[in-house]
Amino acid sequence: MEMIRYTKTLTIFAFLGGIFFSKPTQAQDKPFNEDFSSYQLGASPSSIKTNGAAIVAHPTGQEGKWLEVKNQATYKLNRLKPFPANFTLEFDVLAVAEEIKDIAPVCFGFVKDNAAREHLSNAGAFVQLHYRDADAVNIGNYELKKETGTTFDLASTTNKPVHVKLVVNGTQMAVYLDDTKLAETELFTPKAAKYFYFSGPWQYDKGSKLFISNFKTTL
Repeated sequence: MEMIRYTKTLTIFAFLGGIFFSKPTQAQDKPFNEDFSSYQLGASPSSIKTNGAAIVAHPTGQEGKWLEVKNQATYKLNRLKPFPANFTLEFDVLAVAEEIKDIAPVCFGFVKDNAAREHLSNAGAFVQLHYRDADAVNIGNYELKKETGTTFDLASTTNKPVHVKLVVNGTQMAVYLDDTKLAETELFTPKAAKYFYFSGPWQYDKGSKLFISNFKTTL
């Protein structure tokens, strides 16, 4: 038997009795990093999929480029594979408003598929920011009949970015806002696929807006 390694495709060929057999190697997952800097203002980024509109913007007084979050729209990362069992996802959220209560609640988290057909509300393993209440945050997964309430001063994040960090370890997820740990609890079934989503509010008042950017994953 003669073995030949073809390095470009990382495929191993075995020659046996005049017939070639190939065994493709499994591609490793890649980190997802997106700050929308490669897109023109007003463009629709190919890295994002949505049931609404995805538009790259530059909020006044902020650095860099951001994705404007439309009301009643859900945004997902345009990736074929779910996240692995263990990973960290970080991103920034910017609420632009006269008062934080001008923005209805928003939610983000992980669901089992990556379809972007409809607006999601508290789906899968979720984190919900209750801007109307100025300081309430809900974390849970209704499939597991789990929901916990905690507080964070959301009013203080008006017109400035808040950093979100989600640390997933198997069935567990830890939630951080601006390095403040809000929870660490079981939010997934053992074999659940994990696709990220971010859902905009049902309604904006008084010209308020929401933006997200600076996605970074560690696998």
